[in-house]
Amino acid sequence: MEVAMAETPTLPWSAFFDTAAARNRRTTEDELDDDGNGKKFANELRHRDAWYKKRLNDGDVSKSRDMLPVSKSWVVEQVLPFLAESAAERIMRGQSERVIVKDCELDTFHVLYLKKQKTGRFVFVGRWRDDFVIRRNLKEGDNIGLCWQQEESMFSFTAFYRK
Repeated sequence: MEVAMAETPTLPWSAFFDTAAARNRRTTEDELDDDGNGKKFANELRHRDAWYKKRLNDGDVSKSRDMLPVSKSWVVEQVLPFLAESAAERIMRGQSERVIVKDCELDTFHVLYLKKQKTGRFVFVGRWRDDFVIRRNLKEGDNIGLCWQQEESMFSFTAFYRK
């Protein structure tokens, strides 16, 4: 099954670090595609509350684990309401749901699976370690961000701060 992906513009790093500047910064013509698709993405970045931010711990980058636990409240409030109803129901029943994750810095797409564990915790499973930890050389203490992009039906991933 092929997945069609929309192009998203590259934004200056200051948009990720400076909340006030990111919220107040106007989108420039350089950040927009010919058809103006970049504007929606830039606007979402201004509202940083949409990003789930996580400081990676030892377990997140461990050689023995290939999963990324994420906040239950973020998944319930920011992700599930915007998924297809059938996908959200499958996740809530503990089944894995295939999701696309775009690495914003490298402009690459990856497949992970979002799942609710029996404990009630939500995790991304699959190739987390290979596609993100190893490929991006992520370490304990790095801050990452995930954001659900409803228009593209995928997650965006970024490394906000590298140790």
